Amino acid sequence: MTSTVLDVSVLLLCVSASVLALSPGGLETGAEPSTAGEIADRLSTETVTVTYADPSAPGGNRTVHATRAELLALLAVDAHDARGRSRGAVNDADTDDIADSDTVATDGFERQALAVVGAGLDARTRIDARIREGGSADRLNRSIAAGHPWSTRSAEATDSVTPSVVKSSTGVSVGTAPPRSADTTAAVITQPRPVVSATSDGHVRIVVRRW
Repeated sequence: MTSTVLDVSVLLLCVSASVLALSPGGLETGAEPSTAGEIADRLSTETVTVTYADPSAPGGNRTVHATRAELLALLAVDAHDARGRSRGAVNDADTDDIADSDTVATDGFERQALAVVGAGLDARTRIDARIREGGSADRLNRSIAAGHPWSTRSAEATDSVTPSVVKSSTGVSVGTAPPRSADTTAAVITQPRPVVSATSDGHVRIVVRRW
């Protein structure tokens, strides 16, 4: 009898742990991340759920299960492609920052995905995601398979940005940029491009900054 009760208790604990790992909530589940590297790790590994309205779907809603890094990559590719359609060739800017003046409206999946990515982030965290052209897709895939899709480095702070969630024609960002006086660290996620075109083997560069 004691053994049976113990087995059931262990099973319930395992189920509870699985539910926690797949929680659609913010990054506050478990211990609060204190470094850019820890946040980057969770962006790359934790699965979240996005449910959004779609009149063409059965029941009027669709559900997507993905990591936050995968969601950011989808949004960055969408912004990149939209800019290419409306302005011609896309200039691959040197900066990782997303400009406020380039903001466009979001709805449906985009709005819900950005909300899920930003949930649980405090005021000292900034995430920018944008397309980077070039690079070896095989090399990027090997990096992901090895379990090291991100690396930690130091970074200079930039001017503060007002919106907390931005989708622009060059990428997406979540959170406000750190002030120039802040002591800032950053982690970089190299996320494979969700849809690889015939003329590009680019990837999505996701930069997490903490101060």
